[in-house]
Amino acid sequence: MAITADQVDADREDQVHEPDKVELAADFSGSPQRESSPRSIWAIALLAAAVLILGGVSVKLGMDVRGNALDDDRDGAALAAANRIAVQLVTLNHTSANQNLQAIATDSTGPFRDQWDKISKNFASVLENGKVDSTGEVKESGLVDIDDAHATVLTAVTSTVKNTEAPEGQQRVYRMKMTLDHSDGRWLVSNVEFVA
Repeated sequence: MAITADQVDADREDQVHEPDKVELAADFSGSPQRESSPRSIWAIALLAAAVLILGGVSVKLGMDVRGNALDDDRDGAALAAANRIAVQLVTLNHTSANQNLQAIATDSTGPFRDQWDKISKNFASVLENGKVDSTGEVKESGLVDIDDAHATVLTAVTSTVKNTEAPEGQQRVYRMKMTLDHSDGRWLVSNVEFVA
């Protein structure tokens, strides 16, 4: 049997193209699977732990900031109430004695309210008979102690007191230690001590 030139050329073409087919088959078969090394597993675990820790820290910081803001609001409200009540205690006028005394009663509670109710009737008479006119202001004040239910505040108050004996007025200075209780969303005075 004789081999023709055409058959030789066809065999050569098949040999030339066979490796290409093998290479193409290898390309489409997909890349071989790599096994995860222990090092990469630990890196992923550490990264996940770091993300969780940072998330927790962010939440904690956010809660602390919110808590601090709420504490600042509470402290400011207690201090403002103490200042207002301190001014009420030294700002009295014989022409409006009953209103002045009622304002103090409205902002008081507990033992101080009980004492105030007992003395306020006689006190109104003293103011009217002596033609008392007193105007006061808080010079300084500060929180000594506070929580959500109670506060202790020190105030330095000055007042000018005019009456029948001192019609030109006399300057007076008071230092008060006030205890306040938080009740129904308001700070009310429950005790007042005049301190040196």
